[in-house]
Amino acid sequence: MMYTAEEKKDIISELILMAHADNHLKNEEIAFITTVGKRMQLSDEEIAYMVDHPEELTTVVPKEYTKRIVHFHRMMLMMHIDGHVDEQELQLLHDVALQYGFRKTTVDALLQSMITYPYGEIPLSELMQIHRRSSN
Repeated sequence: MMYTAEEKKDIISELILMAHADNHLKNEEIAFITTVGKRMQLSDEEIAYMVDHPEELTTVVPKEYTKRIVHFHRMMLMMHIDGHVDEQELQLLHDVALQYGFRKTTVDALLQSMITYPYGEIPLSELMQIHRRSSN
């Protein structure tokens, strides 16, 4: 998938906001953010600045539906990365789902599906199937 420079920063911003949602930034979360940021070709300095200054971050809902699905899954992975889902993280996930136009039933189906896969990585075909099923 091709992303603009702004979309890349928005993606990392939302991951950082999810990591900060429980007020405990963990090493696993920083490592995940860094890995995704590097894949997005952001510099270490850009990523570090964003992690250190979450109050300056802004986000924009991706225009393309497929990008929303893929990024929402990244956020779900971030939420699960430390092995504990905090109530604030879950609330942020549901808030983002509303902004992205995803129903609560979709989010519930995705969360249930994550449990069945190692590290919660739902295959893209299943992600798309869940979203198609829930949008009809």
